[in-house]
Order: sequence, then C-alpha cells, then structure tokens
Amino acid sequence: MFGISQPHQKIIKMINDIINILKDSYKKNWITPRDGNISYKSSDSNKFIITPSGLRKQDLKESDFIEIEISDKGWKQLNNFDQKPSGEIELHYEILKSIKSDICVIHLHPTHIISAMYAGLNLPTLAASFPELSRYTQVANNTENVPPLSKDLALQCKSMLQFDDNRHEFTNDIVGIPNHGIVSIGSNAYDAFEHVERLEHIATIVLLSKNKPLEIN
Repeated sequence: MFGISQPHQKIIKMINDIINILKDSYKKNWITPRDGNISYKSSDSNKFIITPSGLRKQDLKESDFIEIEISDKGWKQLNNFDQKPSGEIELHYEILKSIKSDICVIHLHPTHIISAMYAGLNLPTLAASFPELSRYTQVANNTENVPPLSKDLALQCKSMLQFDDNRHEFTNDIVGIPNHGIVSIGSNAYDAFEHVERLEHIATIVLLSKNKPLEIN
C-alpha cells in the first residue's frame, strides 16, 4: 500500500490526517485543486513525508505521498520516482531538518489572512488584540514579498518562525507570506492546522468590522 519505508501506525494516521486537512482546505476555498502542501517528520527518523507536486489535493491517496531523506548534503527522494515532491520542498526541508521532535509543516492560502496582509494589517499586532488567538498561537512577523518555490522564501519563513537553538524548537507557530499564503507548524497535522484556523477566524472578524482599532493599522 505504501511506497515508503516507515509505514508504522503513527505515519499512517498522519497521512490520513493530512489527506483530510487538504480536503477540508479545498472546501474552505483556501486552496485550488493543485495548491497547498504538507509534510511531517517523526522525532525518531531522519526522513519525512510530503505531498506530491501537481496532483489534485482532494483526490490524494496514501500511496501518493513521497518520502524524503535528510542528510548533511541536502534532501533525497526515496520513492514514487514518477512523481515530484511539492515545489515548496526547500521550505519544508529547511524547517524540518532543524527539529528533533515530531513536526508537521503546512503551507496553505487562507483567503482572509491573505486579504488582511494585502490590506496592510500587521498579523502579530492583530493576533495580540485577540486573547483567544494569542493564548494558543504565536504569530510571526510576515516575510518579505519573496517569490514562491524559492530558497529565499524557505529561509525567510524559517527565520521568522525563530528557531531556538537551546530548546531545539521554533518560538512562533505561523508566519504570513504577503500575496501568497501562510506556513504553520505543529507537533502533528491538526495542531498545525488549528493555528491556521484561529488566525483565519480572527482575520475574517477584523476584515468584516467597519471600525478597525487604530493599533491594528
């Protein structure tokens, strides 16, 4: 069933959670059919799984996932050689290679978060104004307006998430990429996805308000 070398129960569950999250994101209009990408690395492995490039995300199967090996020389694809990993592979690699614990990386295009950035709102300031968000989700400063699929985007996202060398974990949970989308991280797929849902909910409220507080401008 799997073309990967680590098909234990945790990986199987994570793959199915990722499939469901991408279906949910498509229904929410946060991605078009071939957009969005998600990866996951277990704490006990130097390999991670990632969604493939070009396939319709609402039709993904367990066997479509690609396994990547991390080494000092970079990343190496281990299976499904008729498919390519997500075009944002460098983004996932840069984040995942630093972490020794379980970690999931989600890249989506949530409508109202992108709208808020386009309107010039500062996402961390916005988040700080709503305790129900800031209590559970640490929002990073936006990246610059960098090209998709680029090494620059990968490095800026990693920088804004603020890796703590002493604790071997990131300080922030989600970062906005202007005119593009977000990157969110968590210990599992739904943990990372909930950061997106919280920020999208608050961005929707603020954009619908006719009286934006001055400190958000």
